[in-house]
Amino acid sequence: MAIASVPEGSYRFLAAPGRPFSSGVIADEGFDLVRAVLLRPLPLEEGLEAARRQLEAADRPISAICGLELRSPRPLSRPEFDGFNAAYVRLLRAMGLTEGADPPAARTNVVPAFEGPSAPSLYAFSYTVPGHRPEPGFRLSGVAETRPEATPEDRLRSIVETLEARMAELGVGWESATAVGLYSPTGLSPEAERTLLRSLGGAVLHGIRWFPSRPPVQGLQLEIDVHGVGREIVVRPAATGG
Repeated sequence: MAIASVPEGSYRFLAAPGRPFSSGVIADEGFDLVRAVLLRPLPLEEGLEAARRQLEAADRPISAICGLELRSPRPLSRPEFDGFNAAYVRLLRAMGLTEGADPPAARTNVVPAFEGPSAPSLYAFSYTVPGHRPEPGFRLSGVAETRPEATPEDRLRSIVETLEARMAELGVGWESATAVGLYSPTGLSPEAERTLLRSLGGAVLHGIRWFPSRPPVQGLQLEIDVHGVGREIVVRPAATGG
């Protein structure tokens, strides 16, 4: 995978030509990442407007947004998913969040098993800020299973292998991670749990965040993402106007 740059946003990304998001991002030297979680998910356009206001308050350009975490109402068929992505790219392009033809920001998009939104919504976003840490700030897009017919352990291994390859491309590893997100409608079996924990290296010290959710495409059950950030904040409705 090729690493490209968003100089005005102060980050680099793993290009995924033709896709509506990159495979992952890493902050430039002298910058770190902030992860901002909305107290309640907001419909996508409203959520992006809240993100824009947050960046204005932080004195950062809109191009500093390098990661978006979405919540969707239900799993979609492939044609429906393609239609959603086309509308998503148009929305990001209107905000100036594309680099060439494709959006460079990483993305996780999942369907909550409980209390899901009535429309595609923004749950959280990440952006670059000036800062220094021993470990670089980074975020990977969510990776869904590629072999749904395999055992849970093999499905997890395939996801972990993809994540590790992307981290290696960015020059980071599990020891740089501050959080691992697991998206599954139910908990893992003890065997699958052990498989995952053995794979995480130093990241296991921070535990695993389980979100009772599933990937946004019909027929899939597992997705994992990972990030390393210097700060996490909560953006409350009063601050967003939501």
